[in-house]
Amino acid sequence: MKKSHIALTLSALLMPAIVFADASAKADIDASGTGYTGVIMINQAAGSGQQQSNVRAIAVGNVPTARTSVSQTRDVLPANAGQIDALANIQGNAFSSGNGVLGVNQSAGIGNQHINAFRIEMSSMPEGLDDSGLAQSAALVSVNSGGVVPQSGDRQVAIDDQAFSGSKGVVQLNQSAGVGNRTVNNLGIRITN
Repeated sequence: MKKSHIALTLSALLMPAIVFADASAKADIDASGTGYTGVIMINQAAGSGQQQSNVRAIAVGNVPTARTSVSQTRDVLPANAGQIDALANIQGNAFSSGNGVLGVNQSAGIGNQHINAFRIEMSSMPEGLDDSGLAQSAALVSVNSGGVVPQSGDRQVAIDDQAFSGSKGVVQLNQSAGVGNRTVNNLGIRITN
């Protein structure tokens, strides 16, 4: 009997902390990744139910096939999902003076989905654009995008003017603060000789 009493007391003490933690979500990147070289993929999330993906594919040959395929699904958002303060910041000289392929997904809130997809094909023969690449460029209609959820709380995204400065190559960024946001960056490059 004492064990169950202790467990109930502990649960009651932790419950307010869990509820309070869900009322605010903050994601910060400050002066990180400066001078990067090569392929860099960053996923940062604060809150709950976030889905983030960075995908890269490279193919070389007579008939190269570099394909990316990402599927993100989400159930209906919780009824209290709209009642959150969410803040996503990229500060200082983060990711500045870099060279290569950079993908950053940053979200704060509940149920946000981000995809960064990049593929490059090098061949000696020309090819047509396929539907699989185009299909990844569209965010599907959500079952519940959060529009019917009561929206309260503060949502802010910010990028310092020094962030990403002087970078060369490919930079893909998805940044959101709030509930039920969906963003996709899809870049496909074909090079023929």
